[in-house]
Amino acid sequence: MNIEQIITKIISFQPTTRAEFDDVKRKVCNKLSINQISNRDLLQAYQNLLKKKRVEPDKILERFMRKADIRTLSGVAVVTSLCKPYNCPGKCIYCPTEARMPKSYLASEPAAARALALQFDPYEQMTRRIEMLRLSGHPTDKIEYIIKGGSWNVYPLKYQYWFILESFRAANNLERSERSLFEASSNALKSDSSVASLLRNLKKEQNYNDKIAKHKIIGLTLETRPDCITPDTIHHMRQMGCTRIELGLQAPDDKILKLVKRGHTVEQFKDAMLLLRQAGFKVDLHFMPDLPGTTAKHDVEMYKSLFTDPGFKPDMVKIYPCTVIKTADLYKWYKQKKYKPYSEKKLFEALIVMKISTPRYCRISRLIRDIPDNEIMGGNMITNLRQNLKKEMAIRGLKCECLRCREVGHSTLPPNHLTTLPPKLFVDKYETTGGTEYFLSYEDKKRQVVYGFLRLRLPNKEKNNSNLSSLLGFSSLSSISFIRELHTYGQLLELGTKNKSASQHKGLGKKLVEEAEKIAKKNRYKKLAVISGVGVRGYYRKLGYKLEKTYMTKNI
Repeated sequence: MNIEQIITKIISFQPTTRAEFDDVKRKVCNKLSINQISNRDLLQAYQNLLKKKRVEPDKILERFMRKADIRTLSGVAVVTSLCKPYNCPGKCIYCPTEARMPKSYLASEPAAARALALQFDPYEQMTRRIEMLRLSGHPTDKIEYIIKGGSWNVYPLKYQYWFILESFRAANNLERSERSLFEASSNALKSDSSVASLLRNLKKEQNYNDKIAKHKIIGLTLETRPDCITPDTIHHMRQMGCTRIELGLQAPDDKILKLVKRGHTVEQFKDAMLLLRQAGFKVDLHFMPDLPGTTAKHDVEMYKSLFTDPGFKPDMVKIYPCTVIKTADLYKWYKQKKYKPYSEKKLFEALIVMKISTPRYCRISRLIRDIPDNEIMGGNMITNLRQNLKKEMAIRGLKCECLRCREVGHSTLPPNHLTTLPPKLFVDKYETTGGTEYFLSYEDKKRQVVYGFLRLRLPNKEKNNSNLSSLLGFSSLSSISFIRELHTYGQLLELGTKNKSASQHKGLGKKLVEEAEKIAKKNRYKKLAVISGVGVRGYYRKLGYKLEKTYMTKNI
């Protein structure tokens, strides 16, 4: 019996849960006296049967065969690339320093290991990652692209544009017949290609990705330092298609920042946040508990201040407990007993308080770095920390209300949940430096499940950074309201497909945009701009928006 016959046999049992699917697969293989067949092989056989029209599409079965389902539960396929090693202006004592890796990254981390094996080639990283996701059964037509590897804006501008160009070219070339609109781009750094020529070719690739490509880059995240954020760097990042910034703060305490040689102040971070918000960016703030000079109690106080101080209030936060790595200067302090991490119990309790202190509009995207435990000399050693926290909080009757914990893809809901738990619109309003934020969301009435959300910013009309406005192509940013993020949650569906039990493609995004337009119009803003990813511009065109410089805009 071949694999196609085996998957047909499994389908005939109509498993409704992953446990039933695993049980049926085991019984079928045992009966045939063969080794367990991998889900990837079963998935390929199933896809062959679909092409031959010998089976009907079964989205539930596809989910059971799909590896690492969580990768597309947030509605997008995440692809991460790393830049080459390069000098970093930071002297942070906790940062690992491997000569063959970008600052702060270890060759043993999964994403870093992949990048190293591919010599940090952006084209190869994008191509291989998409191919791997596809082989694992994940739709890859909507890609959230994240570039890591040190402080982005420190790299030469030519390298930045080349890296982005190669990434778009890779996503586009996966299905088009001609290999490239810019065949020489892989050798661009060795030639006399200017930033201007790289940008021209990037615009061609972005236009292809916008209107033709099957693998659309719908969001681009760059990682940098707050002291690297200026109107000029913002201008270039928008030209590249960047929509979100990962920004390291580590601790909102100047004494701690000075002690760990972070190289910037809290005020510099707030200045960067303001500039980024004025340009419509989303911001993912990095917070590091257990640094030298702090305590568990002080970490909790600092974390809470992130959501009370109008200079912060990030859209997302990554909580990375400090760990001692051999190649970091902190290791010397640790050996000399100048630094002693506080206990895992204190860290665990502090993190619980942090989680329940996080407002609904913020997403805790990560809780630890993917650092193998054999690399850690001191500090947190619990690699499944998030799962342990969730389990303990459930025992205590505590709930985290951050976006990630409430998004529908992470909920255990029945197939008809959109009928039994109909979406209800909620509007949360909060003040930040330089403007008012509106968090619009469709959730169940108890606000335990989020189906989709939108971030709307109404800037203070009396404040305007004329230099930034000019660089972005507007006469005044203070007269423009911004949609900074629009997201529909749920398992990623391929464009053009429908699934009655899924929350994507149900018109919730359109409704959220209409509500945002009403709020902006009520507050007498005449234009609404969307910091749209290149690959999702077509969606906004259908809603009456047009491309203006690097934003999708609409007169309201």
